[in-house]
Amino acid sequence: MPRTHLLTLAGLLAAALARGGATNDAAWVPIDAALVQGLGLTGVLRTADGLTLSNASHVLQLCAGRRGATIDGVMVWLHLPPREAGSNDLREVARADFDAVLQPLLWRTNGAPARLRVVIDAGHGGTDAGAGAAGAPLAEKDVTLDVARRVAARLRAAGDEVWLTRTNDVYLTLQERTRVASRHDAQVFLSIHANSSPHNPLAAGAETFVLPAPGCSGTAEHPGAALEACPGNRFDATNTVLGFAIHRRCSALAWSDRGLKRARYVVLKEAPCPAALVECGFLTSANDAALLGRAAYRAQLAAAIAAGIRDFAAVAPRPEAPSWTPPCTNGAAAHVATGGQ
Repeated sequence: MPRTHLLTLAGLLAAALARGGATNDAAWVPIDAALVQGLGLTGVLRTADGLTLSNASHVLQLCAGRRGATIDGVMVWLHLPPREAGSNDLREVARADFDAVLQPLLWRTNGAPARLRVVIDAGHGGTDAGAGAAGAPLAEKDVTLDVARRVAARLRAAGDEVWLTRTNDVYLTLQERTRVASRHDAQVFLSIHANSSPHNPLAAGAETFVLPAPGCSGTAEHPGAALEACPGNRFDATNTVLGFAIHRRCSALAWSDRGLKRARYVVLKEAPCPAALVECGFLTSANDAALLGRAAYRAQLAAAIAAGIRDFAAVAPRPEAPSWTPPCTNGAAAHVATGGQ
């Protein structure tokens, strides 16, 4: 995109934001200026429940009153529901969603895959069995270690340098896990887990987590949670690209796509590099547990995760991505409690 066009776009958006006047309004960007003109999603279809934007490369579906969106068919949870001018008339998205979600995923190109330094964290271990009691037929700590070993083997075969936070059944603190990434100057940190929902045995499928932006609630964060910036927020845009790449592969394998979500898990907050946490399925789901109990399925899952990391290695932001600084903003979206579905 020519630089003159970018300057024009920046002016359009700054003027639109200035019309809002209030600091809170500066935490929002107009869909027409930011997504249609800025990111080239010129195919616009207003539907009964939202808006679909597309171009030759991407399709974005936004829903009125909901944080759940889809990008190229993959469920992605936004920080806030898009803002409406009228009933189902979506006109704005949160600045945090434009900066940390939509622009990184919709304004990118593929290049030659880089070789990466990767730390794979097998969740839980030792006295911490995770989901599934110690001694149960299938404990989370055993599933995660097996999958982590398989992911590491595949990435090493692809030429990456890979370290595991644990190679056997030992207990590590959360801080010890992120210190492994610091020690090896990692470029990717991935924590592998299995889920549990004792009160809802129908809960099933894969979900992947990255950090929320500062000032924004996570996907299911309790009221009163601290929303300030943490070390991992230095990589917000790259976290999203990493999480999306992994989740796109895993959700294609799982029978239910629960989406790319956001949470302030310690290993994500303190990660010294782009980081994601993948939940491979629910051990409380009869279907998921049966799959995770099979070595062949865990091999498929590891192949999907490794492929997602290699996809990430080939993705680079375009050098002239639209960029602007709205007036009267502290750089973070205004705190709005978790809302929508």
